[in-house]
Amino acid sequence: MPSQLKGILFLIISGAILSFTDGLAKYLTGTLVIGEIIFFRACFVFVPIILIIWWRGGLLSIRIVSWRNQIARGACVVITTFMFLAATRRLPLADTIAILFASPIFVTAMAPFALGEQVGWRRWAAVLVGFGGVLLMIRPGSNPLVWSALLALGSTFFLSVRDIITRSMSGSESTSAIMAVSTGFILLSGLASLPLSWLFPVIGEWRWPTSREFGLLALTGILQGVGQYFMVTAFLLAEAVVVVPFRYFSLIFAVLFGYLIFGDVPGLTMLAGAAIVVGSGLYIFQREARAAQRS
Repeated sequence: MPSQLKGILFLIISGAILSFTDGLAKYLTGTLVIGEIIFFRACFVFVPIILIIWWRGGLLSIRIVSWRNQIARGACVVITTFMFLAATRRLPLADTIAILFASPIFVTAMAPFALGEQVGWRRWAAVLVGFGGVLLMIRPGSNPLVWSALLALGSTFFLSVRDIITRSMSGSESTSAIMAVSTGFILLSGLASLPLSWLFPVIGEWRWPTSREFGLLALTGILQGVGQYFMVTAFLLAEAVVVVPFRYFSLIFAVLFGYLIFGDVPGLTMLAGAAIVVGSGLYIFQREARAAQRS
């Protein structure tokens, strides 16, 4: 199989796996507090990460140049994860993931200020159109779940900051280091929520998971690590310009799993907003690819 086709296949598989793990995490928020889910899931994410590090040459494959960037990125991952799970407690899975697809629009808007990148008027126009799609999905003023939608939007913002930091780390930090440090931050933040649950009972108290819940936590953690591996490998096998459009297959899987697990059926307004966001994201990526070719 050609490497480009293999890269596309790997990214689609990654989207299916990660959408499924998001669905499992949403299901678990019905009985477990978010910090506990994050802690146990991170513990199991380390299983595939350790295997990947061993396969790539052990501890020598962990290359860290800037702890400042690693810490900043880890903090963004933690905030993104907490806000995403808090949003999914009430929002349909597909709605939450559709809002997350606004991330490339945020990145484009921040890139000139954070990275000094040039953004032409066409991409700025796509950013404005994309934000219009986000507003259509959130529907402030008429959406009873607007606060959950705003949590999803906040998660998208910090996801975009994470991507900006990752861009600045490109070529200097190893993938193994980035995955290990970020997962470590998530694990510690989940554990730190334990004393907070004692001090503030309103956020919910930790309890030992049942055997069924523990099995689901193990499954979502291990699959999360596997899904991340497939995603990274996809970009190693094929050019970004080839595989990135297939990232949006995740939305199809989110709709499917949302329906099968929770019986959620996306509304026309959400689908219209998602279509605008996806279209804007694809156009922005196309313009970035052309600009890269010219340079």
